[in-house]
Amino acid sequence: MSGVQVEGYNRAPLFRIRIGALMNRKKKINQTLKSKAKKANAKLQSSNKPKYIAKADREALAAEADSESHAVDAVAVNSVTLDSKSAES
Repeated sequence: MSGVQVEGYNRAPLFRIRIGALMNRKKKINQTLKSKAKKANAKLQSSNKPKYIAKADREALAAEADSESHAVDAVAVNSVTLDSKSAES
């Protein structure tokens, strides 16, 4: 497309700038829409990664599990002594 001369003013470069600006605007809009779609799709995907547990919570769970194991050991020792007493009689 050749430029149109109007009183010594060439309009062709301005025409190209407007199209360039329009293309940049289209590109930006498409880029924004694609990124939003990508984020929405990522939210739908499930992750195999375990949920983060704070250190204080982990220590509390470990202490609770440790106390349970001691309680189970004590019950096991009591049942063994009861069994040995009943076997003796």
